[in-house]
Amino acid sequence: MRIDVIETKITPLDRKVCVWVFLPDGYETGKKRYPVLYVNDGQDVFCDEQAFWGAESLRFEQYYRDYGHFLPEVILVAVEAPEDHGERTAQYSPFTKDFVVPEGKTFEPHIEGKGVEYLDWMTGELKEQIDRTYRTFMDADHTGICGYSTGGLISTYAILKYGHIFHRAIIMSAAVCIWMDKLEEVLKTADCSHIKRLYLDTGTNEFGRMTTKEEFLEGAETICRYFTGHGLTKEIMKYNVYQDAIHAQREWRLRFPDALRWVFFDGK
Repeated sequence: MRIDVIETKITPLDRKVCVWVFLPDGYETGKKRYPVLYVNDGQDVFCDEQAFWGAESLRFEQYYRDYGHFLPEVILVAVEAPEDHGERTAQYSPFTKDFVVPEGKTFEPHIEGKGVEYLDWMTGELKEQIDRTYRTFMDADHTGICGYSTGGLISTYAILKYGHIFHRAIIMSAAVCIWMDKLEEVLKTADCSHIKRLYLDTGTNEFGRMTTKEEFLEGAETICRYFTGHGLTKEIMKYNVYQDAIHAQREWRLRFPDALRWVFFDGK
């Protein structure tokens, strides 16, 4: 295992960003190529010390040390999010929208979405750099995207609108319900025939900055019905609902390894 750190810039957003590139055991001594998973909220992936807001991480570095031989051989490209909540939401939203914010919620009344610019950078500049630097399979069949919460929103959008880049996705606890009026316009024209593997999940006790537990479940069920209605069978899509699970990294930490196994089940 090796984890490289790249300091770069999201050019269209004029923002410096840290990117962690995880290389599995055997990479340095072999010559073969590997599938790639692009992971949003990259600061949460490897260890608690890198996570924002005092949160726990997915602790993937330690998990891999203990159980890496049970995982598919995949390069992870983990992209740091903005530390500010509002900037993070804007970066992970492909939509611009005004909200009526209920009393007690700490959400922005106006989000100017930067998600398209972010994905264009990820699938352009960043992917070109990763493919140039590392031994990757560059084709869409071997490329996936991962995210949770609003990172799940941008990952949903990416698997639908960037099908020439991503054929696989891990979407955990996606905060899609409050954006559903915008997302439905995408769903009307999206094509799912390219999707090779998809993992979806949610918990029954999740609360976000704006989204209620009922909305988290409703959003996940809506997306699941959409994909099922467009021909994704249980051999292609896995959808899990976790009873009493809350909206936290310590929950996603438990689910991420199995999701990775599912999405790259046939990864080479």
